[in-house]
Amino acid sequence: MRDFQDLSWSEGAEAVLALLPRLTVMRGINDSEPVRELDKCCSSLIEGDVRAASEACFRMTSALLRGPARRVTGELFCDFLLHKLLLEPNPFSRMAAANRLDEAVYNAMKEDLDVLCNLRGLTGEILYRFVQERYEELRRRNRPNRDSATRIAEAAWGGNAVRQVPEEAPAPMPKLPAFLPNGAPNWHYGEEELREPYVSDEALEEMYHRFLSSGQDWPFMVEDLWNFFAAYGTGIFLKERLFVWNCGKLVPMPEPRLASYEPLLGEEYRACLAHAIEFMRGDGAEPMLILGAEGMGKTAMLFALADELPEMRFIYAPECRSFSELLPLFEGLRDQPLKFMVAADDADLRGVAARVVPVNVLLTATTSANSPSCRCFTKRVVLPQLRLDSFADMVCRLLDSEGASLPREVVRSACVDHQVDSKGELTVCAAVALAEKLRSAEAD
Repeated sequence: MRDFQDLSWSEGAEAVLALLPRLTVMRGINDSEPVRELDKCCSSLIEGDVRAASEACFRMTSALLRGPARRVTGELFCDFLLHKLLLEPNPFSRMAAANRLDEAVYNAMKEDLDVLCNLRGLTGEILYRFVQERYEELRRRNRPNRDSATRIAEAAWGGNAVRQVPEEAPAPMPKLPAFLPNGAPNWHYGEEELREPYVSDEALEEMYHRFLSSGQDWPFMVEDLWNFFAAYGTGIFLKERLFVWNCGKLVPMPEPRLASYEPLLGEEYRACLAHAIEFMRGDGAEPMLILGAEGMGKTAMLFALADELPEMRFIYAPECRSFSELLPLFEGLRDQPLKFMVAADDADLRGVAARVVPVNVLLTATTSANSPSCRCFTKRVVLPQLRLDSFADMVCRLLDSEGASLPREVVRSACVDHQVDSKGELTVCAAVALAEKLRSAEAD
C-alpha cells in the first residue's frame, strides 16, 4: 500500500476501513476507543458528514492522550500500536510465552503485522487533511447549478439548437459546517526515547528500535516477536516485578526498600537466599516456610529476598485466608516463562498440595506457629528466640551501622530496662525501635 501521505481523502479513508477488518489475532484493537473514533472518522468522510468526521478526529486524539500507551516513539498513534502489540496480552503473546505453537495463529500474526505496519504511517495531520479535502470538495458541489433558463440563453448566443432539458430534482447535499478549525491535531510530542522505567527495558528497547527502523518489514519480525514473549513474558510482567495479590487481582506495588535484616539474622537469611537461588537456577521449587515469633522480621526477610534477586517476580499475598485463593493466581503464572516467588504472609495454608504449584513458582509462607497444616513446606527456616545478650548485640550492630556507637554496658542496661518494661519482648522489631530510641537520645 502507498504511504498515507500520498493518498487522497477517499483513498485514505477507504484504506483505513479496508485494513481494520483484516485484523484477526490483534482484532481487539478495533474495540479500543482510538480505533473506534478512527473508524467513525473515515466512515463519516465517505458519507459526507464532515462535522462528525472532524469531531471523531479530535476525539481520537483525546483518547490517545488519555490512554495507557507508553510514551516512547514520539508519535501518539505509533505508541498506541506498539503498546497493543508488545505490552498488552494477545493470543500470539500468550502462545509464545507458554511455548505452545499454533501455526494458524503464527501465520495470522504475520498478516496482522502487515496491517499494523501500514496503519503506523497515519498521523494527525494526514487524517485531518482528509477531513479538510472532503470539506472543500463538498463545498464546491454545494454551489448552485445552472438552471434551464441559463442553458437556453447560452445556446441562443452560441447559435445552437435549443433543446428542452427535463428538470431533475437536485440530489440532497449534506449540511456543511460554516467552517472547520484550521489547526490539525498534533500527535507528535518529541523524539524516540524511553521515558519511564520498565523492568524489561533492555529487551523492550531493542524491540522498539527494530519495529521503528524496519520500514515495511514488520511481517518478517514475527519470529523476533515470538522469541521476545517466550523469554520475557507478557502483559504487566514486562513493566513491573513487584505485585500484591489482593481480592483476586494482581496489583503493582513500588520497590519495597525496607530495612534489610540480613546482618541481624544472617544465618537464617542466607538459608532462605540459598534456597531461592537454587530455585532460580532450576534446581527445585520446594515450598519454603519461615517460622518465627511476631516481630522477628519474617515479612521483611521476604522483601529482602525480592531486593536480592531482581530477575525474579515477587508477589505478596498479605490477606490470603486459604490456599484455594492462590489457585487462580497459579493458573495465570503457569504459562509465563518467568520465575515467581509467591509469598503468603501468616496465611492459613491447610490443604496445600505441592503438585498444584507451578514449577516456575516458589511458594513461600510465614507463620508464628509450627502447625501440622504446613506439611507441604519441606524447606523450613526457623528464626531463633532472642536472648538478652544476642538482643544487645543486635542493638549494638544497628547503632554502629548508623554511626552512633555506644558503650556495650550502656546498651545492655537499656536492653534490660526494655525487657522489664515489655515483659520479655526481645524481637528484631524491638531491637530496631530501641536502637532508634538510643540514637535519638544520644543526638539530643
